[in-house]
Amino acid sequence: MKIAVDGYEIGSHSTGVGRVINNLLVPLGDLLPEHHFTVYTAEPAGGCVGANTDLVPLPSCGGYLRWLNGPFRRSLNKLAPDLLIAPNYILPLFSRRPSVLFEHDLSVAAHPEWYPGRFAQTRRFFLSRSIKKADLIIVPSEFTKQAVLLYGRPDPSKIRLLRYGVEDRFKKSPEESRERWKKEKGLDGRKAVGFLGSIFNRRHVPELVEAAELLRRDIPELVLFIVGRNLTHPPLPLAEILDKEWVRWEPQIPENELPLFYSSLEAFAYLSEYEGFGFPPLEALACGTVPVLLGGSSLGEIFRDIAVMVENPVPAEIKTALAAAMTDQTLRETVLSRFSRRREDFSWPRAAREFSRIIEEFKP
Repeated sequence: MKIAVDGYEIGSHSTGVGRVINNLLVPLGDLLPEHHFTVYTAEPAGGCVGANTDLVPLPSCGGYLRWLNGPFRRSLNKLAPDLLIAPNYILPLFSRRPSVLFEHDLSVAAHPEWYPGRFAQTRRFFLSRSIKKADLIIVPSEFTKQAVLLYGRPDPSKIRLLRYGVEDRFKKSPEESRERWKKEKGLDGRKAVGFLGSIFNRRHVPELVEAAELLRRDIPELVLFIVGRNLTHPPLPLAEILDKEWVRWEPQIPENELPLFYSSLEAFAYLSEYEGFGFPPLEALACGTVPVLLGGSSLGEIFRDIAVMVENPVPAEIKTALAAAMTDQTLRETVLSRFSRRREDFSWPRAAREFSRIIEEFKP
């Protein structure tokens, strides 16, 4: 088969979708040598790919939807693939190619109030249309599967659950490297609680700040390290909320520093009320840091016994959970030991092999 892949999210600024493409889809060339893969990107992409895989950059032209329905759709028409793999939630308009569609979460359909009105309306239209058109839909959790059934109403037999993974580069950094990095970041001699991800209202960063302030009464050397862009809607005055001596806020940190970031934390907080999977807490665990999570959505499903759970995003409850994750050595050892035993469940090579079997069984 000739197989085309939407690789728009491959690039210098990695996203969750980018992680899926790099770890799940790019290796398909080696796993399925009898097929030919063409991965279309929005910028030149490096990396090693097999002889049966082409990386083809297409010009970006004002955002993803225009790229998808402009250069990408025209290239599909020229290539005429037997199968399209679409890892970024939606399919091109007017495409009749057999397709495998990934739905990581349906927050824009479940909670349009979390997004600007025009964006939410457009995305919901594309989502609904794409779910109806797709021949097969891949989801990373039972929570996302139920959301797809509720908001897209496809034939249930079209949905396959495929658990994502964590890259091997996420592991505990050596102590010397951690201490050097903390000194560079102004964290020397302090205990850090971290958050990483796009900052949406649903992730309760203001409540995390209030909880950290409460915890500083017991642990005065505590510092809160927030990494992420402010995408709150309605907009929150985040610069004002985070304007404290003991809060460090950076919009992003380099990919190669992420293991150092996670490894340097006493606890990782990800208080999101809606997630389809949750890469950041998984990466934190792989680096030896206990996550504190809200117990709903997919987080409660995937991390139920390998995290400290919070039932309600209120500062007092968050403070208690953070204190346990930071100071209860028995709890910390139990969580990390459980994750160590389950790490193979979060293996990207395992997921890639499973997905390759799905492709081999798929009959367009």
